[in-house]
Amino acid sequence: MEINDEVAIRRQLVKAVRMLERIGILDMNGHFSFRLPKQDRFLINARAASRASLTVEDIVSCDLDGRVDEGMQEPPSEVHIHAAIYQRRPDVSAVIHSHPHWQTVLGIAGHPLRPVFSIGAFTTDFPVFEKSSLVNTRELAVELAETLGTSPVVQIRHHGNVVVGSGIEEVFAASVYLEENAKKQFYAASINADFHVLEGENLERTRESNWAPSIIRKAWRYQEEKARLAGSFQGIDSVGKGEA
Repeated sequence: MEINDEVAIRRQLVKAVRMLERIGILDMNGHFSFRLPKQDRFLINARAASRASLTVEDIVSCDLDGRVDEGMQEPPSEVHIHAAIYQRRPDVSAVIHSHPHWQTVLGIAGHPLRPVFSIGAFTTDFPVFEKSSLVNTRELAVELAETLGTSPVVQIRHHGNVVVGSGIEEVFAASVYLEENAKKQFYAASINADFHVLEGENLERTRESNWAPSIIRKAWRYQEEKARLAGSFQGIDSVGKGEA
């Protein structure tokens, strides 16, 4: 890979983290990674770097055992999540672990996620990991990866979730609309416990028409432009480390 390609990936990863922090899916915690093509390495935001002011210098490189390259900042304590999934899922090129509000609330209440919103129609009975502590050991991460299986999402009860996919934009959009779907489900259930759920042919048609590559790209461009207009990308290329 040309160095410029990796720099472009770092910038896109920084943008994704800043955008997700801006809309409240990431806060002081959470991490987003990308597996470098044809390499046994992945990029991930550093542990101490602020998600709100992340720069390309705050993206670190790790091997598939979660060991950071020499001389780089410390990776997140839950870097094992990413390493274990990349080892188990060769189809996955991007992973995000976050603590989304509405999904976590539904999990605490024991309500499984249901497809209730057009762009969130990819939602289904995702597996649930019941160990709510930090997934900061290789052993726990392997358990989590096994629970994820072939799914694009695993919920972590009382904690958050992990979303995986083939690229940064896809995982970004899935994280955004999974949370939007959960919010709409919460409000619908608060009005009527017997709320409507997308199902059958209508569900399949809605998934096919609303979760296409063009929709993923449109969702990314929309959030990217909003963030740009708000000044959220200032200093992305600054040299130096973010604040703890």
